[in-house]
Amino acid sequence: MDDSLEFQPKNPFLRFFYRLGKFFHKLNGIKGVGTFLSGFLCVLSGLVVAFILLVILDAQNSLKGFGILMSYGFSSTNEVARMIYKATPMMLSGLAIAFSFKLGLFNIGITGQVTIGAFVSIVLGLIGCPWYVCLLAGMVSGAVIGFLPGLLKAKFNVNEVLSGIMLNWIVYYAIGLIGTYLPSSMKQMTTPSELRNIPAAARMPSMGLDKILPEVSVGIIISLVIIVVFQILLNHTTFGFELKLTGSNRFAAKYAGMNQTKNIVLALTISGALAGIAGYMLYSNPGYPIRFRWDSGNNSLISDGFTGISVSLIAQNSPVGCILSSLLLTFIDSSQSALKNASNAYNAHYTELIKAIIIYVASFSSMFAFILRKGYERYDEKQSKHRQEIMYASLTEGLETVEVK
Repeated sequence: MDDSLEFQPKNPFLRFFYRLGKFFHKLNGIKGVGTFLSGFLCVLSGLVVAFILLVILDAQNSLKGFGILMSYGFSSTNEVARMIYKATPMMLSGLAIAFSFKLGLFNIGITGQVTIGAFVSIVLGLIGCPWYVCLLAGMVSGAVIGFLPGLLKAKFNVNEVLSGIMLNWIVYYAIGLIGTYLPSSMKQMTTPSELRNIPAAARMPSMGLDKILPEVSVGIIISLVIIVVFQILLNHTTFGFELKLTGSNRFAAKYAGMNQTKNIVLALTISGALAGIAGYMLYSNPGYPIRFRWDSGNNSLISDGFTGISVSLIAQNSPVGCILSSLLLTFIDSSQSALKNASNAYNAHYTELIKAIIIYVASFSSMFAFILRKGYERYDEKQSKHRQEIMYASLTEGLETVEVK
């Protein structure tokens, strides 16, 4: 478009912000970027609130605290490695939720799927199975638990939230029951409700990555490959189109001849499989694996399942966005101890509060997307009106007609 036909504020200060808005306007017109911008605004709003809270808690150290919050995750190689390691299973749990959301389903049973995936893979590892067998076992066990609410939803229209929540507790108590009958060689001598560490042969191999980033394993590569595959699957295949259409308009999908029963069962089964892989990755760190506990006092339902819901919300159900949102949450977590050292007012609850605020604001992502879309429409309307005024003026004054491209 000719710059002479474009509206420009006369004030230089206003012109700067106008051009900045024009830049974001152009970005918003690119497919997928509008979603990213609305997510970015959610995170930015959360960080603004974070700084305000720092000022309220301890104004004197607020700038120092905010600096720690925004930089500590990149302060050393070890911190970056720890951030990536913790984010790896979160990426998959977030993807599991995002994938089911595409079909309009809420896989609240993801916690049970992560838990059963972790338990089965560790037990097989203690028997002597290699890491890839443990990973497949975690995936299959998670898929089975995901299949059940999918079947109930597709065949009997049982709400997947209700069946998923109840299945979480069934998994919880079933593991507790099975755990009591496991051989003592698999359990800790001092804590019978705790499994031994998964053997080295059953852990995710590092394949040299630990020499660059300690604690990082091949799991990050597997997670990224899975996310890319699902990004392509959802956006560039017939199956992905069917899933999204079924989720957005089931009546249209039905009259188009799509098999809704198959899509619902498959979506929750695949979601469960991803959750099962995430469960295995949680306990298979090649350097410092954590132990699995099933007694009621230590919550055998793994919280990372619910964390996946947060990851998906911030990512706005985008597979690639799950990478960024999981890294964001672990990045905020990494500064917890350093913030406490900066000021006693910044205790462990502060970072959890910040994450909660960002997640809460992310629930308004549709509002931000609406504002961006309306701004896009108003911009086009204003420019069109301005071009028409110039053309009218040129015609009435006998000037040459300005061609509008």
